[in-house]
Amino acid sequence: RWLACSDATPEMLGPPTFPDAPVPTYEEFCDDYNDEAFLDHGDFRLFLIVVDQEEIGAVSYFIRNQVAELDLWIASKHNWNKGYGSSALITAIGKLKREEKVDILIIRPSARNKRAVAAYQKAGFEHYNSDKHDIPQWCLTENLDYEDAVVLVQFVNVPIS
Repeated sequence: RWLACSDATPEMLGPPTFPDAPVPTYEEFCDDYNDEAFLDHGDFRLFLIVVDQEEIGAVSYFIRNQVAELDLWIASKHNWNKGYGSSALITAIGKLKREEKVDILIIRPSARNKRAVAAYQKAGFEHYNSDKHDIPQWCLTENLDYEDAVVLVQFVNVPIS
């Protein structure tokens, strides 16, 4: 339930800051993140972040044509600024590099979510730059969750520093 109904939700979804990204109901969330997300194979995967035997968030990815789009959710403000998100992303990226056939990783947060952008940069992502990065057009235009989505990229053959 915390994924759809936490004290962190207003910082990422819904008015007043994110009127363009409504908060899903718990039922809508469950429809999107069904049992298939927890299988040990497939193009869509979700992994719980567990600290001291407590579920504190989740990291997920969806693979399309050698591109993996990642997402991250830390369930409570209490667990922000502790490095859990960056660490979980780095772990997921390692798994993708070892086990999946992907060349490009993307994550597309709202520019308003400066905390998320900073965490993603700590995990090795950088702002998309058309002069530097060659990525499929859909990464820039399709299914954006936010009007001001920023595209952050990482290439699989480049190590995380």
